[in-house]
Amino acid sequence: MGLFEELKRRNVFRVGIAYAVVAWLVLQVADIVVDALTAPDWVMKGLLALLLLGLPVALLFSWVYEVTPEGIKRESEVDRSHSITHRTGRRLDVVIIAVLVLALGYFVVDKFVLQPGADTGEAVVVDSAPAPDPAGGATAKDAPGAAPEKSIAVLPFVNLSSDPEQEFFSDGISEELLNVLAQYPDLRVAARTSSFQFKGQNQDIGEIARLLKVKHVLEGSVRKAGNQLRITAQLIEADNGYHLWSQTYDRELKDVFAIQDEISAAIGEALRVELALGGDLSEHAPRVAESDNTAAYEAFLKGRNLIARRGRKSITEGVEQLERAVRLDPDYAPSHAWLAIGISLLLNSPSSYGDYTLSEAQELATPHLERALELQPDLAAAWGARALMSGQAGDVLAAIDAAERAVALNPVFVDAINWGAQAAGAAGNYELALAQTESLVEVDPLSVVGRLNFVFWKCRQEPELARQVSAELEEQSPWASYLALGNMDLCSSTPDLSSALGWTLRSYRESPLDDFSNRVLIFLLTSVGEFDEARRVSDMSAYLVDVYQGQHETALQAVQSRFEQDPDNFEAKVRMADAYYLAGRFEEAQGLYLSLREATPGGIVIGGDHLSISHARMIQALVLTGRRELAEESAERLDHMVREIERLDIATPYEYMARAIMAASLGQEEQALAALRRSLELGLWERLYFDDPAFAGLRTNPEFLGIRAEVVQLLEREHVEMLQLMCLDNPIPDTWEPLDRTCIGVSPRT
Repeated sequence: MGLFEELKRRNVFRVGIAYAVVAWLVLQVADIVVDALTAPDWVMKGLLALLLLGLPVALLFSWVYEVTPEGIKRESEVDRSHSITHRTGRRLDVVIIAVLVLALGYFVVDKFVLQPGADTGEAVVVDSAPAPDPAGGATAKDAPGAAPEKSIAVLPFVNLSSDPEQEFFSDGISEELLNVLAQYPDLRVAARTSSFQFKGQNQDIGEIARLLKVKHVLEGSVRKAGNQLRITAQLIEADNGYHLWSQTYDRELKDVFAIQDEISAAIGEALRVELALGGDLSEHAPRVAESDNTAAYEAFLKGRNLIARRGRKSITEGVEQLERAVRLDPDYAPSHAWLAIGISLLLNSPSSYGDYTLSEAQELATPHLERALELQPDLAAAWGARALMSGQAGDVLAAIDAAERAVALNPVFVDAINWGAQAAGAAGNYELALAQTESLVEVDPLSVVGRLNFVFWKCRQEPELARQVSAELEEQSPWASYLALGNMDLCSSTPDLSSALGWTLRSYRESPLDDFSNRVLIFLLTSVGEFDEARRVSDMSAYLVDVYQGQHETALQAVQSRFEQDPDNFEAKVRMADAYYLAGRFEEAQGLYLSLREATPGGIVIGGDHLSISHARMIQALVLTGRRELAEESAERLDHMVREIERLDIATPYEYMARAIMAASLGQEEQALAALRRSLELGLWERLYFDDPAFAGLRTNPEFLGIRAEVVQLLEREHVEMLQLMCLDNPIPDTWEPLDRTCIGVSPRT
């Protein structure tokens, strides 16, 4: 008998066929289970390898052994006349047919029941749930303060591929879906900054939805094997965990961006139907800006993510990645736009993170902004870059317009919302600034920058909410949380300077080089006369100590050196004007103030450390240089701005101190004293302003002296508490210790 006939007699062929069919069915079932468990890609690879290794073992077994009525025996031990291989073969035929029927059944269910839209992008409802109101109106679930019924968060899709480098692709899918969904006007979409904070975390969907203030969550996974791609997505109703919709998309990986376009548009349309959203974007859905270079796209995603983290180190690394992206693909507009943003954020200013002068930042960033707009005129990131750069240059109206255009193109572009709010505040449009800050927190409830700004705006209007937000920040950014909590202690009619010092020291420990928090620390220490301690905080802002000590010529020299390096910087110009003013050089101060006034909408000089104080100083400089009429016109504008701040219930002591300086400059003593009393009622705690040249005529006035004495008494009480904190209850002994001489005579309370 030949080999072929012997293989056939021993059922080796039948065993091979049966093994292959069963193995295929096992792999299909395992694929479903692995996807459901979001198990790593190596699980499927390991199972496949195991099944492949098992095939020769099964074939060898069927050749060497035979099933007999007495059990399994070696084939050589079985008498051919008693062999039952023919009956075993028939049984194997039945098994093969049965398994083939099961496989066919699985194929039909998978193709036409579980995935009816796998190729077309159509959706299937897995579980039933109450349908949203198709008219878009409020439902019973839309209780005041609750998440809107038509709201969603797109979580980062899980990369199930064995190659971690494919992470950029799964992130890209998630972001494009988020951008598509954001185009529907009646759907509130949580911004990327908040959604991506849950990346890599196995957190409860209901808890995520509560934190992001949404009713629905879209999650999914991406698996790439060779040239094949499988993307799964599922829509979950957060209240009960129901899966409203799910879909699997199997594609051949030829063009990353074409697949992103196709999948995001298909899922977006499916969710439009499922959530009963208005509008139809199927023909006008946003498209992915394509790069010809996958490595460039990956560098772009890495760079953008680093910039989103903020901080000098992250932004610097992000700029390096984006520079690489631009080198690899000079025609990819998003890389140019985000490179312009990254460079601009490295400006040397209280609200930025680097050392560039304004001219340096603009010179480096402008070519990339212009190239981005040339390549893609409707790119939201490019208009966001323009908003940031215009605001830094002092052109706040252009910044507001650019920010509005960026947000119109991408409603969840929270950076643009933030830059628009900053520009609105600098323009004196506090109502718009407040509304945009509230919008930012609504769109991006876990944004560190957004919530920090929210606290600053809301500390007087809604103090309990502001303090709660300050505390909640700690989980994401201890630095921001401590800074916000310190601000809450100062933003009160009864300021607690020692508590504010404790929080600000903690903030200093987290980021010793941050100029913004360092300036707060310097203000606190100098206010109680701890000048030596204040000088240790920061070389960059050490001139403030000279200002508080009355060494105005020394402060002027330090500020002038910085101003000469960066004469176009709006903040540097405001500080230079204030330094001239405090040094008694009013003619020079007036020239700078007027140039700032002309560059600002409404003619309001808003800048420096306490916004409108500089405008009031300009009025005094104008009076002293004989320009009374212009001073009175400027006073009317300041008075209008203060009334607007009063209407919005966000007034601080400094608006009334500015009004007092203004009134005293114009010889209106009663109005000046009334404004000082109001400033004291709101919690004035800095005595520096009582030495303003405008108050020269009030220095012997009993009421003026009484108000000043109350502030001095507050500072004396707080000084004792602050020394106790620094010397006996120092919250950051591992980072900072007070000077020995500071603690002489400080002893524990009995």
